[in-house]
Amino acid sequence: MPQSLVMALKVEEEHVESLSSMDHNLFVKNFIWSKEEWPAINYDEFADGDDIPIISLQGILDEKKKKSQDYEILCQAMVNASSSWGFFKLVDHGVDLKVIENVKLRLNELFDLPMEQKLKGARSASLPLGYSATNPDYGKNLPSAEILQLLQSPKHVVALVTKVFGDQHQPFSDAMIEYMHELDKLGMKIFEMLAHGLGLEDDFFTKSFEEKEATTIRVNRYPPCPLPEKCLGLGSLSDPHALTILLQDHVGGLQVLKTDHKWVGIRPIPNSFVINIGDTLEAWTNGRLKSVVHRAVVNKEKQRLSAAYFLSPSSSAIIDCPPQLMDPIKHQSKKVYSFHLGRFQEGTTGSKEGSR
Repeated sequence: MPQSLVMALKVEEEHVESLSSMDHNLFVKNFIWSKEEWPAINYDEFADGDDIPIISLQGILDEKKKKSQDYEILCQAMVNASSSWGFFKLVDHGVDLKVIENVKLRLNELFDLPMEQKLKGARSASLPLGYSATNPDYGKNLPSAEILQLLQSPKHVVALVTKVFGDQHQPFSDAMIEYMHELDKLGMKIFEMLAHGLGLEDDFFTKSFEEKEATTIRVNRYPPCPLPEKCLGLGSLSDPHALTILLQDHVGGLQVLKTDHKWVGIRPIPNSFVINIGDTLEAWTNGRLKSVVHRAVVNKEKQRLSAAYFLSPSSSAIIDCPPQLMDPIKHQSKKVYSFHLGRFQEGTTGSKEGSR
């Protein structure tokens, strides 16, 4: 047997301590994906120049700027990015850097805890909320990541992290609640701008987000992986929600599938968010805005942190495409009739939900 093959088999038998628990002893071989999913480009391979569009909100966050020409141009640019890529980077977004850095600090503190302590906040078998080391429910194609998923609910956040931190939960719960509050405000601003750019009333989308029971945040921390050419942090998917606001650290890993079926790496830039359109918003706009397949790759040297804030309308919302977007010629084959969001979520949650 060739020496290289012997070494490869030896790596596959290595114990993955950071993703193992008393009930689940996991090895590198448990994280090897189907061959057709193996990444062809590395975590730090990026195209020359820009990848997805970059949009700055500098100067237009003031309500008085809504009637300015700059606002009109920016709303159209956001729609164009969402139509062509389904993704864009958002800078000068108005979220205080101290709020962002604090939540990153608290998340890393949680993931650094002993496994026994983290599992006090473990997800239940019936509901994918709480902590999990990878996701053994998958059986195969395991994501190489620790996962924390929370509802957009201060009560839920406090209840869950109290299980982990006891009466010392406040630094974490305060940081997370403040962060989610800021991201919710940002999400509503993005929805207003997309609606405006599409020629709809500014509150066309936002009026369906008064209730937050379907909005969640999912945090992944990807440990260094000894076999990144055969493993993934997250497999290929599109998000079932309306909109995703992704916070990632300086380590690359997010990749987007272009229309030519080639993967492109998304270069991280400081103090930015990556915004992407979800399946719900694509349906809502009759395909004008695109929900695009993406994935997360891993690497040998560096751990990576990402937090995806998934905005979903109330489960009682009716997703009904406005007449303005019903072009009988151009979009005839993509016409989407109104549907009840709660039923749509039942068919997608768990199978497609992810974070990068």
